[in-house]
Amino acid sequence: MNDEFSIIAQFLESLGPEVSGHSATPLTEEQVDLIKQFADGKLEDSKRDELLPELLGNEKALHELVSLLQAKS
Repeated sequence: MNDEFSIIAQFLESLGPEVSGHSATPLTEEQVDLIKQFADGKLEDSKRDELLPELLGNEKALHELVSLLQAKS
């Protein structure tokens, strides 16, 4: 699982300032919960596969994930 977070972190770093051009749709409670489960490594594979495109397309979702991961370090 740590390898997956490493890959995601590298990908997010490569996005740089371009991320700000992505959608900034507010997150629902369900989305926040899924992001928390993902950051904890407790999200099942099928849900994770559904969540990843959403994370990459929503600036607020990315910020939520990064914040959660930073809090764990």
